[in-house]
Amino acid sequence: MSVTHRSLSVAVESSFGSLSSSTGLPDVSGLTYTSIPCERDPILIYGDVVASERNDARDGSYTLPPEPDSVESGGVKVRRRTGQVQLRVDLTTIGTTANNYTTNYLGYLLGAGLLTQISSTLTDTASGVISKNVFTPTVGFAAATVGTILSSELNGRSEYSAITDNDVGGNVSVSPAFGAGFTGTPTVRGTQTWFPGSRTSTGDKEHSITFRVDGVNFRTYAYGCVLESLAISLDNGRLMADMTYQSALIQDDHGSAVGPIEPTYNAGSPPFFRGSYVVVSSTAPTSLTNASTGDTLARTELDCEDFSFTLTNVLTPLGHSNSILAMSNYEIGDVTTELSLTLSTVNTAINDDFFTRTVRQVIVGTGPTGDGKGAAIMLSAGHLTTDPSKYDVGGNDIVRQQLTYASSRFGGDVAETGAGNSPVRIALGI
Repeated sequence: MSVTHRSLSVAVESSFGSLSSSTGLPDVSGLTYTSIPCERDPILIYGDVVASERNDARDGSYTLPPEPDSVESGGVKVRRRTGQVQLRVDLTTIGTTANNYTTNYLGYLLGAGLLTQISSTLTDTASGVISKNVFTPTVGFAAATVGTILSSELNGRSEYSAITDNDVGGNVSVSPAFGAGFTGTPTVRGTQTWFPGSRTSTGDKEHSITFRVDGVNFRTYAYGCVLESLAISLDNGRLMADMTYQSALIQDDHGSAVGPIEPTYNAGSPPFFRGSYVVVSSTAPTSLTNASTGDTLARTELDCEDFSFTLTNVLTPLGHSNSILAMSNYEIGDVTTELSLTLSTVNTAINDDFFTRTVRQVIVGTGPTGDGKGAAIMLSAGHLTTDPSKYDVGGNDIVRQQLTYASSRFGGDVAETGAGNSPVRIALGI
């Protein structure tokens, strides 16, 4: 009898499905897997068989074995399952050990359904502050960083904003505004920012990935995996990400089992919904047009006690018949998002937003921030899908306000390359 201790490892595929050019079957000999520090319970032997049922005429009450959908190799049918891979992991950041997530498991996981942009500047001590939206950098930020999120520790709290213009007469514009503590010569930190492809990059992602389940006397591979959904919620304040991937091919290799693999932990800090703010822009950003100068909007702080965020990629297989995968890739046909906020203090300034069709920038920040620390979620132009004036009075304690935002078009950045004008952004400290 074997115990069910198990681990889940991930690697980036050099091509979708990791197919060998000589055999047409998956070959992972050139891949390096990283064991993920994810929760154990969702790790399973994934997938369902694909088969064609035989409903032939017969002379009695019996059934016939189904025909497995597969290919043959050396005259032997190759096993094939398809399905979902699900995992739950916190977003502990990379720390001081590296300046990006390019070879990190979080970068692998997020890049399998999103694009990414790394800030050209890790840390900058501003030489001057023009306003809460404009500062003069010492080092400067490249044009490619427009749209990426910045963090700064102000008055002991982690604050976040996004670059809308990297060079306005030598100054950097951000929106929404930083808080009152953004004065003097504050330190701002770049992040690595992930975002769904839009405009001419619609449907794009960084890569596909492969998973490997390891346990005592069992091993399973999932090939051609693309992110289908990402749900971020709170576990006693700690941000947890539930991720679901569609896999084109799932196969067992129990004969090569070596037991579970100890996870590789990041050296940063897990983001907590503490010591930071939930902020909306005080006015509407540029949305259905493109701005000639970057937006610089004031901010309104919300008393938010809880939130949840979901991003869903609508995946369509690009079907073909020339491999066991039955597809050449997954196309991301559409992306939907939902950000739900629970306010413990009603904010009447946004009561009419649903009926006036007002869009606002929305940022959910976390603490702590620092070298390789911090995380934020941003809707560049969020619109309400529910009526904020319908207060929640169902409890026996306080009146709450429930806000549910979806992402609209955003045009308040001066560039559309990289993260510029992206509708949704997820940032991690570097």
